[in-house]
Amino acid sequence: MNIILNILNWFSQNILQNPAFFVGLLVLVGYALLKKPAHDVYAGFIKATVGYMLLNVGAGGLVTTFRPILAALNFKFKIGAAVIDPYFGLTAANTKIAEEFPNFVGAATTALLIGFGVNILLVALRKITKVRTLFITGHIMVQQAATVSLMVLLLVPQLRNSWGVLAIGVICGLYWAVSSNMTVEATQRLTGGGGFAIGHQQQFAIWFVDKVAGKFGKKEENLDNLKLPKFLSIFHDTVVASATLMLVFFGAILLILGPDIMSNAKVITSGTVYNPAKQDFYMYIIQTAFTFSVYLFVLMQGVRMFVAELTNAFQGISNKLLPGSFPAVDVAASYGFGYLFKYLGIVGYILVCVFLLIIPQLQFAKAKDKEAYYRGDVQAEEE
Repeated sequence: MNIILNILNWFSQNILQNPAFFVGLLVLVGYALLKKPAHDVYAGFIKATVGYMLLNVGAGGLVTTFRPILAALNFKFKIGAAVIDPYFGLTAANTKIAEEFPNFVGAATTALLIGFGVNILLVALRKITKVRTLFITGHIMVQQAATVSLMVLLLVPQLRNSWGVLAIGVICGLYWAVSSNMTVEATQRLTGGGGFAIGHQQQFAIWFVDKVAGKFGKKEENLDNLKLPKFLSIFHDTVVASATLMLVFFGAILLILGPDIMSNAKVITSGTVYNPAKQDFYMYIIQTAFTFSVYLFVLMQGVRMFVAELTNAFQGISNKLLPGSFPAVDVAASYGFGYLFKYLGIVGYILVCVFLLIIPQLQFAKAKDKEAYYRGDVQAEEE
């Protein structure tokens, strides 16, 4: 029994929680089931694993490049904001939780494995459940299993036992299976039959947007078929479009922040600090904007690599083990499709944050200054 638990824990920590190797393993199994030659199985495993690693490099680079800008915005406008990234405090949070619940990590890991098993069972019973998607985004599964575990342990003390772990696993498995299944049609339409679904954090939002999108346009009017003036046709290229958009958007932000703040090592504690002795500030702006495009290109190249291998290999799993199933992968796999409106959405979201965070903070600061001014006048009259 202990040997089985050790094997399951090893698999969870080294494979299931490491999505690059998890995807690579699925490709290896899929190609083996398709009876591909050994060298093709090996090559598919390498390309899928490395492709997912490239995705992680690109996504991490985008966050790293944005951190100095966010830190500078915090400093200049006192907005007290932070990057919305669940990984920053994950280790510290787990350590703190483990102090309160010594068995928390073990319970969350066991629940994750149970949930994955529930997801497989629901797909295997597809004719009854109508579930077609296998959630394979390992790092997201870890986060969500930990979140549900903490909620159950805190809210229902009576379930701080094996039954509680089983309940957590069933909840996670149902959520992963049902929510990712809701994205199949939307993802297939977006990718032109890409052969995958989305397994991340926003499945319900994808389903909702897909349902209402038809009210605002016609699916026949594809953006790729849009005829632009000759000088605008260059924006059909993802690299040119992303670099130009980032140059306009982040260029404006960096100009507002100025070289003094961006060169202040006390403000920019992570990422690249501007060095006025080695580089002109305008060149720094261009380089920073283009860096976003570089990491986006790396991310998209990685996506193309692992999605191509996973889609082909999953036919083996679908045909032999789980008929009619789809892999539910990281949302970054969709970044190569409809990139223009993704960026416009991001820009719109950031502008909303500016209005909700920066402007109220400035108004609050003005009000405080005004209050202090009048309070000073009253004190002067009393004296």
